[in-house]
Amino acid sequence: SKKPKLISFMRDTYVTIPGYGDNKINAAYAFGGADLLRQTLAENFGLETKYYAVVDFQSFAKVIDALFPGGVEIDAEKDMSTYVPISQGRQKMDGHTLLQYARFRMDEEGDFGRVRRQQQVMTAIFSQLKNPMNWFRLPYATGKTLGFTATNLPATFLLKNSFTILKGASDVERLTVPVDQSWEYGE
Repeated sequence: SKKPKLISFMRDTYVTIPGYGDNKINAAYAFGGADLLRQTLAENFGLETKYYAVVDFQSFAKVIDALFPGGVEIDAEKDMSTYVPISQGRQKMDGHTLLQYARFRMDEEGDFGRVRRQQQVMTAIFSQLKNPMNWFRLPYATGKTLGFTATNLPATFLLKNSFTILKGASDVERLTVPVDQSWEYGE
């Protein structure tokens, strides 16, 4: 569609994992990596994912710092006590702090708040990518990013589609699964 989309699946979503039976969706990656997770998404949700990029926690911080040496601007919704104290309000976060913000789940919202914050972080990243000043760092940052990730995404795809992705970066459609009002505890 030439437009980026962001879909977040709650890690405790109960699904059928091909060859393993019913389990939490995050177990699919543990059992068989990105390929089994892609199969699980296809079988349970009809979602075909052609490409993937796996970024672990340490790599995430390095990728953010490579892309945005001055940090990512985000409006922290409240004070949070994590490995790094985070104060409420608009601020620029380095990769490590941004990761802690995105991972925080020690409040009344638990995983739901964490997924919402993760989407907020991704939206902020996409929004900052749209700034032409960041485009000059893109070739360098892309090279570093690919070094920090496991992916089946060809470099030719990135080169061919970078500007299309950047153009749609600030208008990312978002969805969380399960969708609001579609579940109750235990179901």
